[in-house]
Amino acid sequence: MKIAFITDIHIAGEGETPAGIDVRANFLKALDAVRSMKPDCLVIGGDLCFDVGVREIYQWIYKQLQNDLPCQWYAIPGNHDDSVMMAEELHLSRHLTGTELYSAIPLDGYPALFLDSSKGSFSDTQWAWLADELAVISYNVLIFCHHPVLPANAQFMDTKYPFRQQNQWVETTEELPCRMQVISGHYHTEATVMRGNTTVLVTPSTYIQLDPHTPELKLVNTGPYLREIDVTTNGVSSRVISL
Repeated sequence: MKIAFITDIHIAGEGETPAGIDVRANFLKALDAVRSMKPDCLVIGGDLCFDVGVREIYQWIYKQLQNDLPCQWYAIPGNHDDSVMMAEELHLSRHLTGTELYSAIPLDGYPALFLDSSKGSFSDTQWAWLADELAVISYNVLIFCHHPVLPANAQFMDTKYPFRQQNQWVETTEELPCRMQVISGHYHTEATVMRGNTTVLVTPSTYIQLDPHTPELKLVNTGPYLREIDVTTNGVSSRVISL
């Protein structure tokens, strides 16, 4: 099974080019790469909107996703999204629990969880659901979550905008028999983090990147990027592709 993962697309209003970047063109370029790749599915990893959730932007994204994609697609919210609005406009409302958008959807029979970290944390309800889902998985599971659930050695983002329940993640998962591959974005850089039975693959943005080595916000104008994930009987492998 091949999965395409793009994240932090940060779509702005029509004609707007934040930081001089045509974010809509970058997103369309990523979709063209998906068409060429012909994966089994596409996952969009959050921060679909540039700053805050906007209905017209979600509607535009949904329209593009209906345009001859060769595969099923999935989407999770990020901190710049409105989970309820996003679910309504992307026709994902069946996966809403209260104001959170999360679900368990096997991918070609492989366990996969789609989480909502849009508030920088999970509600007690989502934590309880997550614990129940993980408790019945004995081997590997793919987890898609906008925020890296562990520190990723990215100075600015680890300090200013981390997932606020990192300790709870470890406490909840460290004794489980399954191995978790968490596919994330949010940090606008590439990183791999391994701790116990959790591996986090942090994915760069289709918009713009952040220098992980400085404590201050420093933009790096590279991208767009796409992560390719291959799941075989030998395990999970992944690479980041510059488009």
